[in-house]
Amino acid sequence: MGQPPERRLLWILIGLALLSRLVWVLWVHPPGEYLYSDMRLYAERAVALADKGIPPPTRTLAWQAYGTHMLLAAPLRLFGTQPPMLSGALLWGLLGAAAVPLTYLLACRVLRERWQARTAGIAALLWFPNLSTTGFFLSETPFLCAQLLSLYWLVVCFQEGRRAWPAGLASAAAFMLRPQAAVFYVFVLLVWLVNVRRLKHIKWHHIVGVGTPLVLALGFSLWRFHYHTGYWGGIAENANMNLTAGRCHNINTQAYRTERERAAAERKDDQTNGRRVTLPGFRTLKNWVPEWSPLALRPALKGDSIRFVGYIGDPFIHKDIRAKCYAATGLLEQVRYSFVNMMLQWFIAGQWPETSKGHARTLVVAEVYRYFFNTVVLLPSLVGIGLALRGVRRDPALAVLAVCLVGAMIIAAIFFGDPRLRTPYDPVSIILALYAAAVARPAWRAWRARRAGSTPAQPA
Repeated sequence: MGQPPERRLLWILIGLALLSRLVWVLWVHPPGEYLYSDMRLYAERAVALADKGIPPPTRTLAWQAYGTHMLLAAPLRLFGTQPPMLSGALLWGLLGAAAVPLTYLLACRVLRERWQARTAGIAALLWFPNLSTTGFFLSETPFLCAQLLSLYWLVVCFQEGRRAWPAGLASAAAFMLRPQAAVFYVFVLLVWLVNVRRLKHIKWHHIVGVGTPLVLALGFSLWRFHYHTGYWGGIAENANMNLTAGRCHNINTQAYRTERERAAAERKDDQTNGRRVTLPGFRTLKNWVPEWSPLALRPALKGDSIRFVGYIGDPFIHKDIRAKCYAATGLLEQVRYSFVNMMLQWFIAGQWPETSKGHARTLVVAEVYRYFFNTVVLLPSLVGIGLALRGVRRDPALAVLAVCLVGAMIIAAIFFGDPRLRTPYDPVSIILALYAAAVARPAWRAWRARRAGSTPAQPA
């Protein structure tokens, strides 16, 4: 069960986290002043919900997962929606700050040595990518907090048979912010099933406590999707487009109202018009990775853009497009696509929105952290995943952290990866990297001792 937290360090982390995050969102980088792309959509929907209440059925409201704009609407409803939406910025700053002590407390639960937990807490405080995203109205900051809270209470439940309902509520919140988190909760159930005879302190009422909020969140999500789209079978329609991009490797998806508009764009190869969504990671692949590389971008349909007439998230159109891509590539190329998709969360692409205009200075800092993660944290964290999964029967709580990262990697492989999508999982990667380092230290010392013992003594 790890170690008790050091109260003095915990309060220092809380104080510095609050100071740094609130300074960031209120003075350095107020998120209400950076409303474009995804941030603009979240803010517009939050403002509309705060001002007008529940809207009539509107298909565009099923485009993205709803948790972020509903959460943002709460302070705007209470304190007003006037720019620069300081109440929303304050909420994002508090959520970002909460992630720091949560990382430390989680590390105390699963790691045995004080230096490990201290390092995890300090790293979370200084981790610029997660500080940076508090300055944008995106899902990363609330998801970071909800995911860590979910992990902490799930670990408490595995270790002591307590906090099942709080774990379920935090897990439901993480799911509503990012529905792909459902993969992780399926793995949590599998970890419990593997250890069901050993974890006698986990009763059926604990399973009900964790599962009920998740099931209710899923039911509400499906109903809401049907309410806005008129059909069942999803939570957010951008998943259709994202899956097509992951399986076809097109940079742009462009939807048009008429065949005439589509044909004109096709003749001119216009990649800027229509209802357009672009994946910067794939564009980086095209511009920087040579064709002979196993990471090269090789679009299934041979062009940068996939263009069609209809709604950009239409599931039936995308199903037909993916069928063409599967036929054009074959199984082995689809496997390579999955490998490339997963590599994008670690290598090649920079962290958006830092890569957008006006962020040249902060992009330098974000890139330093990205390279630091890739060179110092990534490999030990992968080793930590392997060690934790190997010891799933000995320490199921640690295995819960491992399957969290495994779920994120699976989602990236199916769709596509991105450093921005990965950074909410970085505290978990740091904890598992520290676990691997602690396992490696005595093994390294034992190997050196054996080597020294086998070396013949030198004559005087």
